[in-house]
Amino acid sequence: MKAELPEYVMGSQGSSRLARGATANADFVLHPACLEEGSYVDGGLRWGLQAAQAILYVRFTAVSEPDRWIVNDQCIVGIDHTTNVLSILNMGADSGTIKKTIHIVRDGRVGWKPGDEYIAFVRWEPAIGRYRPIAGPIFMIPVLNGKVVWDRTDAPQYPDRRSGQQGDGEPLALLPSARAAR
Repeated sequence: MKAELPEYVMGSQGSSRLARGATANADFVLHPACLEEGSYVDGGLRWGLQAAQAILYVRFTAVSEPDRWIVNDQCIVGIDHTTNVLSILNMGADSGTIKKTIHIVRDGRVGWKPGDEYIAFVRWEPAIGRYRPIAGPIFMIPVLNGKVVWDRTDAPQYPDRRSGQQGDGEPLALLPSARAAR
């Protein structure tokens, strides 16, 4: 037996045999169809600084298998990352208390690697009790060997450190001084 509805994942149960003219009842739980891949709009660095509830320097410690998450009444497929907060670079008034270990859900089926470090522009999602990066992975800035890998073009005064160019300061100098997580 199977049940189908538009915009839901089909549900099925084992087969049943019925005598002619007999009826049967079956209960199905149908889940909303999930977004597996999305497109993101890069609103620029100024937008990112305003849209993020917190900007954190993090290191991923564990990565889950892809799972279904209901966020803003939409289903997404995402990966939960257990994350150590190394430093809080910026925190909005509505960001709550940020602990030393948090969870960040990345949309899709590809996760970041344990041990990787990033500057994460994130927003709290109360429906799932976890953070999500704003604009998908666009505002997840890698940190390699203690150096920010800056490859954005909307802030040319902060060149890509891999190129060997000299800039007039670090991009994160735009933020208040770092704080420790609780």
